[in-house]
Amino acid sequence: MKKIIIALFSCLVLVHIPTTVFAEKKIYVESQTTSDPSGPRRGTELNFLTLEVNLETCELCFTFIDNVSNVGLTLTTNGVTYEEDELNAVIGQTVIYDLEDYEIGDYDLTIEVDGIVVAIYTVTIEE
Repeated sequence: MKKIIIALFSCLVLVHIPTTVFAEKKIYVESQTTSDPSGPRRGTELNFLTLEVNLETCELCFTFIDNVSNVGLTLTTNGVTYEEDELNAVIGQTVIYDLEDYEIGDYDLTIEVDGIVVAIYTVTIEE
């Protein structure tokens, strides 16, 4: 009887372990391409900021490596805006989007300067 109670208690403890221990989200960032030469810049490098993903904290980090006025950062999916920032950035400034609680799927990240789109990325969140 004692063994059965210990076995049941062990099962109950295992049921209450958070699922985040077993499943981590993965984030991928890909540049969207366009056939229009006046469209968004191709590639993942912009000359005024770096874009990095911290997989441990599920964060998307923008670090400005130059002073830039009128920068717009927008993260959307299916017409819904999840993050939006308009700022005058200075060297070393960092903007962080915490994607931990975001649904799995594809999001569009648009970067603008003075209202002109300079880059569009697809941010994919998977488990």
